Amino acid sequence: MDTDDLTPMAYETIKRSFDVCEVLRAEIGASASNFRTEDEFLDGVVKFLDVILEDPEDYLDSWDLLDQLDTKTFAEGVRRIQAHAAAVLKTPPVERGKPFFEQ
Repeated sequence: MDTDDLTPMAYETIKRSFDVCEVLRAEIGASASNFRTEDEFLDGVVKFLDVILEDPEDYLDSWDLLDQLDTKTFAEGVRRIQAHAAAVLKTPPVERGKPFFEQ
């Protein structure tokens, strides 16, 4: 799917990730093309963030960001993004708003 197919609530996941780390935003946004539906995308985001939270320092190191970002602050931000994505998943699709291309 394309990010234009996401509802405003789901797209907010990508927007929030930019506040945590630009690289994370790029990875989450690009991952949308790996999924057929918004729910699959959101579930994938939750799982991807689980992997990052297992070792946030390793994630930051893999992108050479350890000198730029505080690991604890980064992990807290990742948890907030994950909580948002999980909350959107629990929200009925009709309540998430119309995808941007339909507006």
